[in-house]
Amino acid sequence: MDKRVVGTLLGIAGMLLWFMPWTEFSMGDMDFYRTGSHIGGVAYVLLMSSLASAVLSWVPQPVPRIIVAALSTLLSGFFWLNAGEAAAWGLVWLCAVSFIGLLQAIERNSVERKVESQAE
Repeated sequence: MDKRVVGTLLGIAGMLLWFMPWTEFSMGDMDFYRTGSHIGGVAYVLLMSSLASAVLSWVPQPVPRIIVAALSTLLSGFFWLNAGEAAAWGLVWLCAVSFIGLLQAIERNSVERKVESQAE
């Protein structure tokens, strides 16, 4: 599969995971979940960074995508560290998807640098 399509799918997965459970808490006998929309504020940056990652996967320069993927990975990791044991599956998978997107962007950058050096 084309790397651009995989990047787009990872961005879409990140946007969908924003609506999934991030943290879990209990009140009495009832369990509740918070999603990215319930957290708000900086969590909206994660939604926009997933959208930007999907769009930037079609841009020839990989550096903007590396920056966006690094921001997404750091923010989702920050939320996971703050949630601790209360982290739900949506936040864990959002961290994984953003990290995979970062690795893919770095790999694409290294491949393009090798091609440029061989062309000279």
